[in-house]
Amino acid sequence: MLIFPPRLLNAKRNFLLFCTLIFSYNAMAETIDASLHLKQKLANLQSFEANFIQKVSDIDNQLLQEADGNIALKQPNKLYWELNEPNENVLIADGLSLWHIDPFVEQVVALQQDLAIENNPLILLTDPSSEAWHNFEVSEQDNVFTVTAKKIDVSIVKLMLRFSHDQLVELSMEDSQQQTSQLVFSDIRQNQDLDDSRFVFSMPMGYELDDQRTQ
Repeated sequence: MLIFPPRLLNAKRNFLLFCTLIFSYNAMAETIDASLHLKQKLANLQSFEANFIQKVSDIDNQLLQEADGNIALKQPNKLYWELNEPNENVLIADGLSLWHIDPFVEQVVALQQDLAIENNPLILLTDPSSEAWHNFEVSEQDNVFTVTAKKIDVSIVKLMLRFSHDQLVELSMEDSQQQTSQLVFSDIRQNQDLDDSRFVFSMPMGYELDDQRTQ
């Protein structure tokens, strides 16, 4: 058994502490750099519109569902997301409220948009300067950005964005059940004029409203 003199033990502890601090600092710096890099790319994404193919897979990478639809983003804080039949579903973020329209049950759920970001970080893409970014960690590898929620009790725990140069070409989300929803974009129209009327919600005739916004 080796016995270190007290002076050597202190030196060893200080060296280990120094290494820990250096590694922690480097990891934190990489996170900050990745976050800034992603925000710079999003700042250049004033508007985005595309069609997509969506594939939903389980934890074992087994395909559960395949669908298609279209998405539109406009800064600041506007989002339109639509799945086509037979999985028809619409999300509209107008800057104040997030509207979830479900034709299958003829119901609309209204949420306060700034509180809905934790469960739908996709809205973050429309506002690179949002304070809500503090609730997420960002990493980057091979032009793929991973946005991970710091809280564990959220519906969407991870958002992954892949760019080709400055163009967003693929997006995937991982939920709390470890199901992954992957979207591959086509017919991409980036930084072109998008009318604000695209992001205006209109209550469908005969639908029930579940208003969960704080009063």
